[in-house]
Amino acid sequence: MAAGASPDPTPAAEDGKRATRSRARKGLTLLLIVVAALGAGAFVIRFAASTRFVNELLDRRALSGMAGVALRGAQGPDQRPFPYADAEELEHLTRPPERALVVERAPMRRFRMNDDTLIQEVITFPSAIRLDHAESNTATAYVYRRGRLGERPVVVWVPGQYVVDLAMIPISWFTREIVRRGADVVLFVPPYHLERTPRGFRSGDAVFATSLSDHLNVFAQELGDLRRLVAWLRGQGVQTVGGFGGSAGAMLLLRMVTWEKSFDFLTVFIPMIHLAGVLDTPEAEPMRRRLGLDGRSMDEMKRVYAALDPTSAQPKISPARISVLHGRYDLVTPRSTVLAWARAWGVTRLLEYDRGHALALFTRRMYPDYAHLLEEDLRALGVKPR
Repeated sequence: MAAGASPDPTPAAEDGKRATRSRARKGLTLLLIVVAALGAGAFVIRFAASTRFVNELLDRRALSGMAGVALRGAQGPDQRPFPYADAEELEHLTRPPERALVVERAPMRRFRMNDDTLIQEVITFPSAIRLDHAESNTATAYVYRRGRLGERPVVVWVPGQYVVDLAMIPISWFTREIVRRGADVVLFVPPYHLERTPRGFRSGDAVFATSLSDHLNVFAQELGDLRRLVAWLRGQGVQTVGGFGGSAGAMLLLRMVTWEKSFDFLTVFIPMIHLAGVLDTPEAEPMRRRLGLDGRSMDEMKRVYAALDPTSAQPKISPARISVLHGRYDLVTPRSTVLAWARAWGVTRLLEYDRGHALALFTRRMYPDYAHLLEEDLRALGVKPR
């Protein structure tokens, strides 16, 4: 053998190399199978999420869960009178007082966005309407802004019932679309949710697991907080204020614009329209039992719920500046209800998706669609991004 030449490989060495190559091929094949399976699984999940069966199943479970919470919260007959009987009383109850609102600011610790160009803070102020659980009596909102409030348009974001920490992930996708298009965001925390959740409850449960008078006051507190918040934003020099609301949050924003020109433009997402209609669903049977335990009737409750119904009046803002994102399979607010309300108000910008109520936030196409609607509104109002 010549000097410097490599020795011939032994049979054992050759076998080892072949085994190594074989393991590598098997590993690569397994990896490809896993990747393919994950891709197929993702496809199956996306397909299932767009079917009527899956969406209606999840909506029924959501309604049943909410009704079950209401029944477990029964406390016997509530001797206190309901806080309002109709829309006129509700409007008067939630009207902002004339005295100036004192707002406290603090750095944001939770739900921060990964964007160093944003100023992210939490603002709080005492609610004018007090609930039974004191944790909810401090109004709270997260602010995402570039520069001083008043330099850019502001979108007031109002989530719906049962917003939890996990829901803040898809909510942040909407928030990101807003700030990218030259507006600041004020994300309102609904009563009895997130930081306003009473001890011993999950986020949102106390809305139903409380006395009926307190339950109705939840909506009054939210309306009162929002009306004061918008007035405060105007006082900070914000020239253009938009609204974006989901589910029950959308219902309250719609109610607000029948009373005053709170917003210059508004987008509602899976909007609740007839809250009383939920009581008629099969899944709401525990709620109906709860009313009996509390000494109240269905008719009485429906009359009070009607105070929250936006279809009883016309909007104070142009219907051309109202847009709707809604689900074809929604059982909480059926498609026919949304379309009838939109016709009554003259709203023509409606986008429909193969979703129900529970899965609506997880609709990829909705985020760029909303961004396009926002751009339309800002352009129509002559607002140039800064």
